[in-house]
Amino acid sequence: MKDFKTCMKGLNRMAKPVRGRNAVSVLVGIVRILASLTFVWASKRLVDIVTGVVDAPLYPNVFLMVGIMLVQISCNLFSTYWMNLNVVKTQNSLRLGLFAHVLNARWSGREAFRSGDTINRLEEDIRVLTELICNRIPEVLITSTQLLAASAYLMWMEASLLWVLVVLMVVAVLGSKLFFGKLRQLTAAIRAQDSEVQQLLQENLQNRVLVLTLFGVGHVVSRLASLQDLLKKNTVKRLNYNAVARGFMSFGFMAGYAAAFLWGIFGIKSGAVTFGMMTAFLQLVGQIQRPIADLGRQVPAFIKALTSIERLLELEDLKVENYRGDIRLEGAPGIDMKDVTFAYEGKNVLENFSHMFRPGTFTVIAGPTGVGKSTLTRLMLGLLTPEQGKVLLYSPGGQSHVADVNTRCNFMYVPQGNSLMSGTIRENMRLAKPDATDAEIEEALNIAAAGFVYELPDGLETLCGEGGTGLSEGQSQRIAIARALLHEGGVMILDEATSALDSETEERLLKNIASRYKGKKTVIFISHRPAAARIADEVLNL
Repeated sequence: MKDFKTCMKGLNRMAKPVRGRNAVSVLVGIVRILASLTFVWASKRLVDIVTGVVDAPLYPNVFLMVGIMLVQISCNLFSTYWMNLNVVKTQNSLRLGLFAHVLNARWSGREAFRSGDTINRLEEDIRVLTELICNRIPEVLITSTQLLAASAYLMWMEASLLWVLVVLMVVAVLGSKLFFGKLRQLTAAIRAQDSEVQQLLQENLQNRVLVLTLFGVGHVVSRLASLQDLLKKNTVKRLNYNAVARGFMSFGFMAGYAAAFLWGIFGIKSGAVTFGMMTAFLQLVGQIQRPIADLGRQVPAFIKALTSIERLLELEDLKVENYRGDIRLEGAPGIDMKDVTFAYEGKNVLENFSHMFRPGTFTVIAGPTGVGKSTLTRLMLGLLTPEQGKVLLYSPGGQSHVADVNTRCNFMYVPQGNSLMSGTIRENMRLAKPDATDAEIEEALNIAAAGFVYELPDGLETLCGEGGTGLSEGQSQRIAIARALLHEGGVMILDEATSALDSETEERLLKNIASRYKGKKTVIFISHRPAAARIADEVLNL
């Protein structure tokens, strides 16, 4: 758990771009407060006029009161519009920045946070933080100004009554804040459990067919029920603490109003207070009590926001890759791996591994599961960094660079599994090259033996579900290969990219790649199947 000071520094940094828009919100709020206090003065004056205490014309004062009301209405309308606009802009900006940060974070072989938890942070925690920055902080400033102004007005009219109200409300606020620490703990637990629920929902909806075939629906629903039950218990606990806090505040409100009412009654009886003054007292009580109560209510909201800030700062703590700009090597680069050692959680996957993938050659990497084939490709891509040794990319012209994020632009990569995104086939293809023409897309699809796309009713506009649902696994693999072909790079890595293809289609696809790219690109193919080995220059057995 991050300390309070760290969270406050993070909040200050995140709120910095919004200060100008918040200043407008506060300025409008102050105008509304001035109009509200002027309304108190005008109503007191009108009562004093009709009761004969003040000798002044009635109708000009009525028109003045109507004018003040119009100012208040205008301020309220503009404030609502401006705050909502500010929320949308700030929320989008925060989410965009953190989403990009998470995507650019270094990958160490496993994600630091589960996807459902990360989505929950990017959605709910950013919503809570935005509400704090755009609504709560300006409201605290506006409410504090209203409290000070109304208190000064009441002190000018009746100082003793002010101190009675202040003592009553301070006692109420302090009583409601006895559970500050417990509320923060419960809020943190609720946010974590909420993330667990979202993760469970997301994973099982994405893998619904697997859950059905394993007859796992009952087990999954039972897990969800258990998580929701725990979430409900903690939520009810927090509601109970909040109910006690609201009880203290209600006592303060009722006691304060009663004090002002009785003060006015006895003042009128003694002749020290006019009816107009009593009207002002009752209005000012609300303008003093309400800000104190509002400020008190901000504490639970601040506790909730503090938890969200902490969770978002954890995302910010993810180290990003040191991207300085693309380093493109000429022609078909080679890859020289020298004494490379890499371990996952202390267990060596590769140890003192050395091999040179010569420029323009076609190499097949084979070996049993878990021997480090995919790890090898991730080291080439600069996704992982070797603990010992070096991975160098070099060009026939003599250029040489250590493999990292800056040399990744040289690769055309097809990972294991189904890597299509939700959207149309055209959108999936343009993920590799956003400005790709239809002719370029068609050429890549034909090389990847994916001409079937044009036989589909919607062609390139055919929708793919998550993970390519709606297409067969073999069709999805061929589209993924075609997408990689659109990306400009001198090294092509295919990681079990044809595992779902029949032998005839696989052979046709590999021959297309060999005839088009052999000698022009360095091709590395991870496969256990014989078709790739037949056209390879070299087979590397791990």
